[in-house]
Amino acid sequence: MYRHSPFLSTPLLILLISILVSPVAFSQMLSTYDEGALGLAFALRKLPHTGSFLHTAAHPDDEDNSLLVALGRGRGLRTGLLTLTRGSGGQNEIGPELFDALGVLRTGELMSMHRYDGAEQFFTRAHDFGYSFSVEETLDKWGPKKILADIVRVIRTFRPDVIVMLPLKGTGGGQHHQASAHLTAEAFKAASDPKQFPEQIAEGLQTWQAKKLYERVGWGGSSSQNLDKNSLLNIETGLFDPLFGKTYFEIGTEARSMHRCQGMPQLIPLPGPRTSSWHLIDSVIENTPQETDLFDGIDTSLFAIEKYVSSQIDQVPFIHSMLSQIQLRIEDAQKIFDPSFPEKTAIYLSQGLELVRNLRTKILTSDLKKWEKYQLNFLLQKKEKDFQNALSLAHQLRLEVLSSDGLIEPGQQFKLQISLSNGSSQSLNIKEIQIKTPKEWKVLVPTNSPKTIPAQGVVKQDFTVTASNSGVFTEPYWKPGPREGHYQIIQPQFATLPWSPPVVTVEVELNNNNTNFRLAEPAQFRYEGTWIGGEQRHDLMVVPAVSVEVDPKITIIPQTQISQGRQVRVTATYQGTTKRHGTLEFELPDGWNISPKTFRFTFTKEGDSISKWFYLYPPINTHLGAFNIRVWADLNGQKYSRSLQSIDYQHIKRRHFYYPSQLQVKVVDVAVKPGLKLGYIMGTGDKVPEALNQLGVKFKLLEEDDLASSNLDSYNIIITGIRAYLTRKDLQTYNERLLEWVRRGGTLIVQYNKFEFNRTIPQANGRKIMSDSPWTPYPAQVSRNRITDENTAVEAILPTHPIFNFPNQLTNQDWNNWVQERGLYFLEQKDSRYQELVRMEDPFIYNSGKKHGALVITDYGQGKWLYIGLGLWRQLPAGVEGAYRLLANLISLGSPQNTQNINQTNH
Repeated sequence: MYRHSPFLSTPLLILLISILVSPVAFSQMLSTYDEGALGLAFALRKLPHTGSFLHTAAHPDDEDNSLLVALGRGRGLRTGLLTLTRGSGGQNEIGPELFDALGVLRTGELMSMHRYDGAEQFFTRAHDFGYSFSVEETLDKWGPKKILADIVRVIRTFRPDVIVMLPLKGTGGGQHHQASAHLTAEAFKAASDPKQFPEQIAEGLQTWQAKKLYERVGWGGSSSQNLDKNSLLNIETGLFDPLFGKTYFEIGTEARSMHRCQGMPQLIPLPGPRTSSWHLIDSVIENTPQETDLFDGIDTSLFAIEKYVSSQIDQVPFIHSMLSQIQLRIEDAQKIFDPSFPEKTAIYLSQGLELVRNLRTKILTSDLKKWEKYQLNFLLQKKEKDFQNALSLAHQLRLEVLSSDGLIEPGQQFKLQISLSNGSSQSLNIKEIQIKTPKEWKVLVPTNSPKTIPAQGVVKQDFTVTASNSGVFTEPYWKPGPREGHYQIIQPQFATLPWSPPVVTVEVELNNNNTNFRLAEPAQFRYEGTWIGGEQRHDLMVVPAVSVEVDPKITIIPQTQISQGRQVRVTATYQGTTKRHGTLEFELPDGWNISPKTFRFTFTKEGDSISKWFYLYPPINTHLGAFNIRVWADLNGQKYSRSLQSIDYQHIKRRHFYYPSQLQVKVVDVAVKPGLKLGYIMGTGDKVPEALNQLGVKFKLLEEDDLASSNLDSYNIIITGIRAYLTRKDLQTYNERLLEWVRRGGTLIVQYNKFEFNRTIPQANGRKIMSDSPWTPYPAQVSRNRITDENTAVEAILPTHPIFNFPNQLTNQDWNNWVQERGLYFLEQKDSRYQELVRMEDPFIYNSGKKHGALVITDYGQGKWLYIGLGLWRQLPAGVEGAYRLLANLISLGSPQNTQNINQTNH
């Protein structure tokens, strides 16, 4: 009855799952479109179709969401999305995650998006190293052969009929998009060539030739919009679907709203005509003169299966005969479907499922060629999955696998409750419950077990599970590689998947009308989100018993402040279940001291956390440079030295990202004018206040009451945080008070904002135009201008200006070692009263010409107003020394004017 099955842990795992075993779907996050009678209606829509569609893109949010909905939910085709990067080089409007943690967040958002369109998600190992204006730069950093191999692997695995991609040519939107299209176009042919990446063939994959390849038109500054209109294929996505009660464009926009960290609009458009435009790039079939559909000339019916028999089909007449019988069962189920009595379809679905299995068996034991068997079996395997899904929905079955603990440490014991509910009027026999765990895990199987699920009833069973002491932690299967352009794949068997498979899954085999079928779900933990967030769930995760976080991870000590040392906070969080004692310990460079040297603590229960401030003292004669300090928690001789970052939002499933528990200390030649009285208005994902602490600058975080009524004259400088004009409505409300304070002599530094900084004027046609910002002292607009080459030369237009000279004399060396970019969203179009301080030029043709607006200053009354589009917000957390020296000079513009006793040092 019960069976405990340890997971395979070989590189053939994915191959076995995708080819040899009868597939069972795991839900990422079920939507209402996958449940109940509505879910069954969509499932019945899929049964008679075999067509498949793959969309490739460069980043999360590049996809045509409405088209995915129209083809997947609307037409019942199998749809996939291959996103080459995880978007880790972008920005974050909802939280602190940047770089690789941001990639985890955006991956989660893509998976939440697929609750609406039902598409399968894939990735390559390409790393989003930031905006690029060059296809050549992008391919050079990515390593095109590796990324091409990943795309070919996905094509050979997913086996699509039609592939669509981003425009091959274009001057806007970043050249990652065009690079992804070039690689897709190459993979379109390479996937069918057995000489290309033969190691994939050796693993068991087979070559595949998709039939047609399209590029998107009129998107992201694509130059293909100049094509002859008669050569374009326009797909209407503003059509109503009776199952949705909405248009595909409405559902697609709702799906797209999951890209929340990218500030995607949350308002759903009203119904109306919408068009998705495409241009045919390549084809291996004869095309109609004027196409009306992506699948023109392609059979997507059930009978398309027999077209993959290269020999005479009359030599295997059973194929057509059995497909006809399967088709009849599908039609019978569709005819009898009644949303009030979905189980009426069960008899036909059971018969159809048995016929699919019988046909698979006959094909595999026939004299057909190996390749023919492979492709026929592949398509029938997918259809078997569709039938099993529809049959479970017909019975309104639900499998819940809930863990008593969501975060378990190696060796921990926990409870697993399996709940099976049956909403139909038929009782169902339980043939087997299989619990799949990693190797060496133990499952205590109960002696008595339910044999049936009664009609409209629920059965439950508890299991005791013990994790092995050598459990692998649940974390992404990728990590940054030696090159910034692509990830290193730690577990190759999971390559191209969104995540590694769940740690524990349960499969239940049931019987209906003498037909066996299976349900499967991962073990999950459920908990309450924020009070407006409702129930949240995440997959069971294995974590270290202790997570050790060091804050900040990079500490800057001005050389003149070495004697003062620095405070470092270490936080240890416990995920064990028994009382334990431990110590926090450090590995210091020679001659360094820390107080206290160690710290003893006691954990009594899961979730306990201790936080301790330590005072770090370098030797007084410490030279300039970087020094690494390792930190760990010692529990009974076991050392824990990893920091766990939880990425948990209401619209995604919780995931973890790990960092080493270590501190890098940089002793830097930097000085700050003393006596500054600084106020800071926090933005989103804002780490600049930490940098101010590093410089030894005291400041106050200004809240709404401060902006509304406090005496701003108590500050001589105020800084607005990252995109603060987006997230701080109080800043917008009281901006005039700030400008009045500037008139009286204050210095206001405005860090970069996007287009929310401009005034938006709605037009009658529904579009919007941008005009001058309402928040600036004189007319000005934020532009799209940016400099993406982090190594490009920075020219000081006014080299004698205090920003470049006081209290630190900036040199070319201060522009070295910047990360990802120089800056973005420059203040380009502006009044003549603004003064440009720097200009730069990218080496890329699509971003040619000197760019201004990265650092702008103007006198306003007795004070100064500055806009900084330079990417300090990225450089400071990365410990870029020149960025700290520039920040010190910027804040030193504020009063008081007395500059005596400044211990100024220069390069």
